[in-house]
Amino acid sequence: MRQPHPFFLHAWLGALLLFMLAPWLPAHASGADWDQALDRIEAQGLNIHSVLVMHGDRLVAERYRSGQDRGLYSLWSSRRHFGPDDLHDMRSISKSVVGLVYGVLLARQEVPGLDTPVASLYPDHPALDQPPKNAIRIRDLLTMSAGLAWDEPSPVRRTPDDDQTPLVWTSSFYATVFGREVVARPGETFVYSGGLTSVLVDVIERSTGRPWAEVVDTELFQPLGIQTWTWSRDLRGRPLAHAGLRLRPRDLLKIGVLVLQQGRWQGRQLVPSAWVEAATSTQIRASARLGYGYQWWTSEQTVAGQSWPVIQAIGNGGQRLYVVPGLDLVVAMTAGDYGQPDILAAEDDLFAALLGLAAREAQPAATAR
Repeated sequence: MRQPHPFFLHAWLGALLLFMLAPWLPAHASGADWDQALDRIEAQGLNIHSVLVMHGDRLVAERYRSGQDRGLYSLWSSRRHFGPDDLHDMRSISKSVVGLVYGVLLARQEVPGLDTPVASLYPDHPALDQPPKNAIRIRDLLTMSAGLAWDEPSPVRRTPDDDQTPLVWTSSFYATVFGREVVARPGETFVYSGGLTSVLVDVIERSTGRPWAEVVDTELFQPLGIQTWTWSRDLRGRPLAHAGLRLRPRDLLKIGVLVLQQGRWQGRQLVPSAWVEAATSTQIRASARLGYGYQWWTSEQTVAGQSWPVIQAIGNGGQRLYVVPGLDLVVAMTAGDYGQPDILAAEDDLFAALLGLAAREAQPAATAR
C-alpha cells in the first residue's frame, strides 16, 4: 500500500488540530474592533490582569497584562505579570461555583432539599432552636436571605467592617453565622454573607461524606477539563468556601460557557438545566440594579435601546464573569483592586463596550447595511 506523502500527512494533521482548537482560537474578522475595545484598559490605567471574550463559538479576544496583585493571606501587593497558564484568585466567584455544585448533588438527592430547615441538619447546636431562626432553609442560604446580621463588602454595599474575616479561624461556621442577631424574616431580605456559603459547603461535606476539594473536582472541574486549580484553606485546614478558589482565566471562561449552555459541556449535561435556570434567575432583589439567584448575580444591560439580561459571578478585586444568553456572549475578567469597589464600575463600562460589539454583530446583514 502506498504511504501518503509527508507533506499531505502533516497538512491533514494540521487541519485536524485546527478543527479541534477552533472554538478557542481568536477570530480575525472583527479582531481589530475587539482589541480596540480592550485598549481602554491601558488608556485608563486599569489594574485588570486578563480579559477573555467568547462570542458564539469563537474566542474573539484574549489579553493578559501585568499589574498589582495580593494573595488572600498577603498584607502587601506586588507587581507581577499574568499569562494564560497563571492561576488567579477568584475570590467570591467561589460562591457561584458552590451554587452550581449544590445543584448537581441535589439532582441525585445527595444533599438536603431547598426547603429543608437548616436547624434539622445541626441538632446538637441550639442557635437555631427558636423562631424565626428555625425557619431558615437551605434555599435562604443559597439566596443570601437568611435574615441574619452580617457586614461584608459586596457589589451592593460598601462597609468598612468585614464579618467574613473570622471565617478564616473560627472553630464552628455554624456558631459564627447563626449566632448573629435577626434583622429580617428568612427569605425576605438580601444580606450578602460569605458565612452562608461556608455553611453550604459544610452541609455538602456532611451529607456526602467527602471533602469539598474531592466533590468540586469530581462533579465539576474534571468534566470541564479543568486540571490546574487550587482552593485556599483556612487556618484550620478547611476550604475557604466563600473566597478560596484559584483558576486560570480560560477555565473561568469554561464555567461561563457551561452556564451559557444551560449546564451542558461537549454534549454532556453536567449541571441540570432546570437548576442552571433557577440559579441564574432573580430569586430575590439585592438592589435596584442587581438581583440574586442561587449564589449568582443577575442584571440587565441596555445597548442601543435594547435590554439584555446578564448573568454574573463577581469577586472582590475585579474578578468578573458575565454571561449574556441572548447574544451567546461570555466575558471573563481578572484584576487586583482588592477592597476597591470602583474597579467594578470600570469593568462594567468595558463590558458595555464589548456587549455593544456583540449586539452589532448579531444584527441581520440587511440591517447592518
